[in-house]
This record gives sequence, structure tokens and C-alpha cells, in this order.
Amino acid sequence: MGVRRITNGGRKVIGKFPSLKMGKMLWWESQLERDNDYLIEIDPDVLSYEEQPLKIRYFLDGKVHWYTPDLRVVRQDSKQIIEVKDEEHANSPEYIELFRRVAPICHRNGYEFIVVTDSTIRVQPRLDNVKLIYKYAKTLVTSEHQMLLYTLFSDKGSLTLGEISKWFASKGIPDGIVYSLIYNGILSVDFMRPIGKGTAVTLSLPLLSQRRKTA
Repeated sequence: MGVRRITNGGRKVIGKFPSLKMGKMLWWESQLERDNDYLIEIDPDVLSYEEQPLKIRYFLDGKVHWYTPDLRVVRQDSKQIIEVKDEEHANSPEYIELFRRVAPICHRNGYEFIVVTDSTIRVQPRLDNVKLIYKYAKTLVTSEHQMLLYTLFSDKGSLTLGEISKWFASKGIPDGIVYSLIYNGILSVDFMRPIGKGTAVTLSLPLLSQRRKTA
């Protein structure tokens, strides 16, 4: 848990998110934070993240105040301090002033300061697609599954999700493997379109024959 103790006081809804990326349960203090965790988990650019990671001291009206951000995120080429707020609160004078105070402090210490809201988190059907794929994140993908994919895609640029599932089923392999292959970035789909049997799927990794030619 981060620097701030999370308690279920009043009407606040809290819970834990099963982060595979971090290998532990992470606390969230709103369902919006939980939904944002799904997006972070499936983002290949994110190396690590943690909730309520630190306290930032700032001054307002001549007094010392403390701010605890929602997340610290480490990406491939940057570090971010992230605040998750619904659009209405994020645009309120109180929070605009808070963000104006803490953003320069974050920047001086090598962090981007970013506010993410429901308008960017709850984009559909992307969010529902991510939640669907995440259900199969723990499903084990083996080298045999990948080799079967190379065979299936050997002369095809893309296939539908239904075609892949049907072919895998003929080998005794369940649907969950296909979704796990998407989660692991081996297969690619357009997350901005509803995922179903007719979804176009491409192979993200080059075929073995292509890799030999470029080696």
C-alpha cells in the first residue's frame, strides 16, 4: 500500500485490483481508478506503477499543504505522476489550483504530471474490450501455441477471431488461449471496435521465415 492509508469511510467505494504487471493487489479508491488500472495493465509501454506513492508538499495562502497523487507510473522513456478524477471535479476551481501548484514540483523532479478523466478512461468499446481480454491474462501461452499460429498465418495477412478459435478448437485448444495471445501482444486487434468472432486479427510478431530472411 502507498503512503496514504485507504479506508472505506462514508460513501467512498474502495477495492483491490489484481495487477499481473506488478504481481500483487493494488488499492483503488474509485471505480474510475479501477478502470484506469485496466488500461495501464494492458499498455506495453508501462514498466511499473504504484498507488498513492508519495506525498508532495506545496504552499497555498502562506500555509503548507500535502498532496498524495493516485499513481506513479514508470514508462519506457518517462516517469509520470497521475491523478484520476472525473471531468467535473478535475475542472473545478479547487482542483485546477491544486494541479497548478503541484505540476511544476513534479516537473522539477523528473516527472510528467497528468490528469486523466472519465472522458479518456471510459472510451467505449475500448474499455470493455480491455476488460474482456484481461480475464484471460493468466491463461498460459506455450511455444506450441505460437508455432501453431505461425503455421496458420504462413500465407495470410489477417484472420477473424472466429477462424482462429475454430482452428485452435480442432487442435483441442480452448478459446481462452486466443484471448491470452492478444493480451500478450502476440496477436493484434483494433480495441476501438467491439471484439467478437468477426474481429480482424493480425500476427504482431514476424513469421519465422520472415525473421530468417532479415537476420
